[in-house]
Amino acid sequence: MRESLLDVLVCPDCQGELTLLPTRRSGDHIEEGSLKCRQCRRRFRIEHSVPNFVSEEDRGDVIQTTSGFARNWNEFNEIILDNDGLNDELFRDWIAPLDPEAMRGKLVLEPGCGMGRWLKVAARYDPRMLIGLDYSAVAYTAARNVRDLPNVHVVRADILRLPLKQKVEVAFCLGVIHHTPQPERSFKALLEVLSSTGILTVWVYGQENNGWIHRLITPIRVHITSKLPHRVLMSLSMLLTAPLCLAVAASAVLPLPYRRYLRHLRRYPFRYMSHIVYDHLVPEIAHYLSRGELERWVADASLHAHLSERNGNSWRLLVSRVAGTLPSALPRTG
Repeated sequence: MRESLLDVLVCPDCQGELTLLPTRRSGDHIEEGSLKCRQCRRRFRIEHSVPNFVSEEDRGDVIQTTSGFARNWNEFNEIILDNDGLNDELFRDWIAPLDPEAMRGKLVLEPGCGMGRWLKVAARYDPRMLIGLDYSAVAYTAARNVRDLPNVHVVRADILRLPLKQKVEVAFCLGVIHHTPQPERSFKALLEVLSSTGILTVWVYGQENNGWIHRLITPIRVHITSKLPHRVLMSLSMLLTAPLCLAVAASAVLPLPYRRYLRHLRRYPFRYMSHIVYDHLVPEIAHYLSRGELERWVADASLHAHLSERNGNSWRLLVSRVAGTLPSALPRTG
């Protein structure tokens, strides 16, 4: 971490101020050390240049899912980063209709940053400070991947115990809250750290058009594939990617189910697509959220919102508390 990160961090337990106790530095990076809360006196380690607010005994309900994703991100780290142009295109698609230029000069948060793919993309839009947060040890991989970006920081923490002192102005959370035990609770936790005029965009799996996945694939994923050893699941993912590639090719001329999604996948290299297959097979936790449920979240929190479907099988939700902060041309609900 860099010392400038201390300006926005706070103890997640009591919201006390933190004192930096570095033990090893490398240039402007603090590689090892600790952060000590001045109020409750608790210490949080800094390891591999990442402040760690996760205890070993924390959140047993998410360990399998978060560690499974960490193995996935670490395995496919290079192929993902090698496709920078594709990543920029995907990022713009997932946060649409939010213009990434809205991040310029802002304090921006990405909860569930994984290995830092979206951090590297978002950094080019020049946020004042960009903070990536992940529960798992993949945060250390993310820190290595963004080490040369002076406005980007990585923190290891729980989405339900965000160690943030300052309110964020823009937050994007892509494919994360549907992998938490209680997605609505995670959504509300993000709202709590949003500034009064801040904007939050999330992308989630949709319940619509995915009923067969929930009925057939979910039990297999929960009881079988999520429990497979990493190398076995890797081999299975590669094996399943081959027929998926055939379906992708056939979707160009045949009216296949999920045609929009399959045609979207045409731009992915084989190994990148294998990462996507692994991603769908590894977690115990995956919720498929309906339009009605997302609209209820918006109404309950009295938010202005824009809800749009993506590829017919997922949802993009863009919200703010204040009228006029969303792009002016968009219809609003709430």
